Amino acid sequence: MDKPAKCGVEIMTTKTIVLVLALVIIIVVAGVVVWQQLYKTEKTSSGPLSIIDDYDRNVTITNYPPERIVSLAPSCTEMIFALNLENNLVGVDNYDYYPPEIQEKIDSLNITKVGQYSDMSIETIVHLQPDLVIAAMRVQYQTVENLEAVGQTAIIIYPQNFDDVLADITLIGEATGQIEEAEALVASIQEKAQEIADKTQDAPKPRVYIEYFFNGGYQSYGSESFADELINKAGGKNIFIDSAGAYMATSSEEVIVSNPEIIIIAKGAMSAACGLSPETIENRPGWSEIDAVQNNQIYEIDERLLLPGPAMIDGLESIARIVHPEIFE
Repeated sequence: MDKPAKCGVEIMTTKTIVLVLALVIIIVVAGVVVWQQLYKTEKTSSGPLSIIDDYDRNVTITNYPPERIVSLAPSCTEMIFALNLENNLVGVDNYDYYPPEIQEKIDSLNITKVGQYSDMSIETIVHLQPDLVIAAMRVQYQTVENLEAVGQTAIIIYPQNFDDVLADITLIGEATGQIEEAEALVASIQEKAQEIADKTQDAPKPRVYIEYFFNGGYQSYGSESFADELINKAGGKNIFIDSAGAYMATSSEEVIVSNPEIIIIAKGAMSAACGLSPETIENRPGWSEIDAVQNNQIYEIDERLLLPGPAMIDGLESIARIVHPEIFE
């Protein structure tokens, strides 16, 4: 008679343990969900936010997250669009005309043009009543100071390389309350760049020459340029990798001696202004001796893909496909 009673006790004990464990799991899961919600709320909560921009300026954004944003450079505008903030954009610089989808959106939303480069209309910007102005490049530093003098909140980014761009996407994501969107965008760019690096790491590095303008001499990119970094990441070698600085002027003699295997034209306003095309390169005296010309390896890439911004990953992929078609067929 004792044995059945003992079995019943064991069954009850097992049930109790299972119930207790189930309750513990429910409590833990509920706690995690609540913590996540609280944390998410904290990240996107309204109120003043202080951040450090690329010039180590401590900027306090009073109306956070900002509902009205003015962009003073195409690279900033691209980041804003990439973070799904186009409906918050009330002002852009005069050169925000690419890519076409951005131009179409700017036109459809009737977004105000506020000036160009260092020649911005402070009056127009103030009239738009922005919560945040986002500027870029050293040339716009004075504009930012002028805006601050009249009580406008402004940050300035100045990316010099691939990693700087990723950091600035994160910075703008934080400044606008689009933290998760920025994290996802950065992760996507990093993943694609790593895939390209993995495919090209053991491949030969053909000599590459990029030109964006000519006016008696030929304008190209030196070792400190963003284009040089993209060439290297794509598995090529800039023929002017030993030249200091970001931008440089070269000559026919230098290009012919360097004998690039691939020539790329940065297609944009400057190349159009001087009539730069594959045909003009082919017809230059002495350039028929260059491997790229002899083998019909002259290409064009949209210049914006060679500039620091979210589109840089498309530039990297485009160069990689040109440099290593055998890998990216």
